[in-house]
Formats: sequence, structure tokens, C-alpha cells
Amino acid sequence: MKVLINAANLHNGGGVQVASSFINELPFLSSVAVKEFDILVSSEVDRNIDQSVKNFFQNYTVYNIFGVKNYKKNLGIFDSYDLVFTVFGPCYYPVKGIDLVGFAQAWILYPENECYSMLSGLEKLKYKLKFHLQKKFFKKSDVCVVELEHAKQRLVELDIFKSEYIHVAYNTVSNVYFSPEMWEKIEVESSEKVKIGLISRDYFHKNTNILPKIKGILKNKYNKDIDFYVTFNELEWKSKSLDFQNNIINVGPLKINQCPNFYERMDAIIFPSLLECFSATPLEAMIMKKPLFASERGFIKDVCSDFAFYFEPTDPYSAAAVINNFIENQCDEKLEAKLLAAKKHAENFSNARHRAVKYVDIIEDCLSKVDRTYVSR
Repeated sequence: MKVLINAANLHNGGGVQVASSFINELPFLSSVAVKEFDILVSSEVDRNIDQSVKNFFQNYTVYNIFGVKNYKKNLGIFDSYDLVFTVFGPCYYPVKGIDLVGFAQAWILYPENECYSMLSGLEKLKYKLKFHLQKKFFKKSDVCVVELEHAKQRLVELDIFKSEYIHVAYNTVSNVYFSPEMWEKIEVESSEKVKIGLISRDYFHKNTNILPKIKGILKNKYNKDIDFYVTFNELEWKSKSLDFQNNIINVGPLKINQCPNFYERMDAIIFPSLLECFSATPLEAMIMKKPLFASERGFIKDVCSDFAFYFEPTDPYSAAAVINNFIENQCDEKLEAKLLAAKKHAENFSNARHRAVKYVDIIEDCLSKVDRTYVSR
């Protein structure tokens, strides 16, 4: 059976991290079949794969797919495989074998989400069209993998997949967080100010425009001069307003093994997102024993329980009040105990090895179905 692990379509964000972590784990699994997997990765994923791992596979290829761009050129790329696992989809190209795809698109799961009310009429139309098309491509796949139970439930409710064709594999942090010898240092200007960071792309639902507002309220209302740090790429940074650029510090995009050092350099982490299927950032912050200021939303509380300091993400005054209260009143002894408990909670949530094993189990389960008859979508 020929199996392809497809991460050629992943170029940024959490998808790159998940795919890199999964592929880096494969040589250490007990299943002998993984050595025969073909690996197709984007340049961005390739940057995070160990050379020894690349050498482990007989067919490891760097190839970039950007949606439907160069569609004719990419046609037939998956024809020779019995199963193609696209780590995060949708997969826009025909798969003759079993089409297994990872699903993590919260805009599709929650089509009436609060983000739409913040968009202009034209922007709303563009988003709805984009995710309508993505949903059609997802429905063409045979089997999907989601990161939490709420995603499976919503896929069934929306009639995108039937329950028996949905697997749950918990997301987690990369094993790099448990291997300090792999950490790569980054340059962050030394400062006596409190430093609060966010590792994220500048997607609309990440709600990053709230950051300079929080900074201004902390300074003007609470007399707290705090530095906020982000990790945007050059295009994202140039698209931000002058007010944002004048008040927020950008360290640029990070490789996976640079992220732990970013957390080390911060005094706390902020996560103001309005919409997620799952994000590893809150778990990473807890693993690194950093106070986490996060959106008071179910998709965060399901992961973080009582270990985050929650605020209303549509209200910068709420976020500023929570941060100020933390600075003013947090006892060092109690904080250390809470951060240690949070770290243990994050460690027990899942781990990269377990996720990799689960992915391989799902692949083998799909291949073991003798009739290989899946519901036509």
C-alpha cells in the first residue's frame, strides 16, 4: 500500500508546526510501515524537519502547493497512492485512493460567528464565498481528522461528514518544548518593561488589532508602560496601521525551535482570538510556565480550564483590567504554584508522540477497510 503524507500546502501558522512535529516523530514509532511512507512537504515545513528524519524516508520531497494556483501542473500528483493524508486541508486535487484530510477551519464550523459582524459587507461576502468553496472541497474527501470533540460534533450537525468518517486526534505542543538543547535563540531588545507576547499569524479572527488599544489603556488609565510583541511576517507587518506599528514590537516569523526562546523572553503571553478549532499557543505558554491572558471563550476554556486569566476579547478595557490586576495583586508564591499546575495540565493534555501514533493508527484503519467504500460526497 502506497501512502503519502501531504504537507505541501502548508506555509504558515499552526499547520506548519503540526505537520513538522508529526513527520519528525515518525521515525520513532514502532510501526514498520512508516518508513515506506512518501513525504511531500512545503519549503516552510521542510525548514523544521531534522536532517536525520529526511534521510529516514525513501521518498522525501519538497514541493509547494498554493491552493488552486498552477492547478493543471499539479493535476495527477496524487494518482499513484492508495491513501493520501493531507495533514490540514482542504485538498484541492483529485485523490484516486483514500482521501484522508485534517480539518481545522473554525469559520466553516461556526458560519454565524461573531467575526462576521466586524467585517464590511464586501469583506463578509469574500469570506463567505471562500469558506463555501472550501467546504465543498472538504466534503469531497473520504475521511477527516479533527483536533477536539466539538469539531466532530459540528461537522456532523452541518452534514459535512458522517460521524463514522471522523477521527479525533488531540493537538498538542511540539516535542521541541521538552528538548532545550534544540532551542534556538532570538534577538529581543532588553528592557525593564513588562513584556507580553503573542505567537500568531495576523489572521482576522486572531483579533490582533486590540493590542495597541490594550497598551494605551494600560498606560493612560493604570500608568503601566508595557511592551507587546508579535511574530508577523513582512507583508503582515506592512499591512498594519501606523498606530499599530508605533506601539507594538514585531520580531518576525519564528521557526519552531525558536518559539521556546520567545516564550522565555516574555513575562506573559496574550491570546485574544475570537475563533478557533484549536490553537497550541495556550498550551505552549503553560508548558513554558508563562502567565496566559486569554479570550473568555469556550474553545480556550476547553483546553486551559482555570489556568488562564480570562478577558472579554471584544473589549480592550476588559483585557487591560485583567492584566493590571495581575500585575498589582499576583502573589509570587501563589503564581508559581498556579504556573506549575498549568504546566502539568498542559503536559497531560496530549503529546506529540501520542498524536503521531494516533495519526498512523487512523491511516492503518483506513487501509484495513477491505471494501474501501466511503460515502460519496
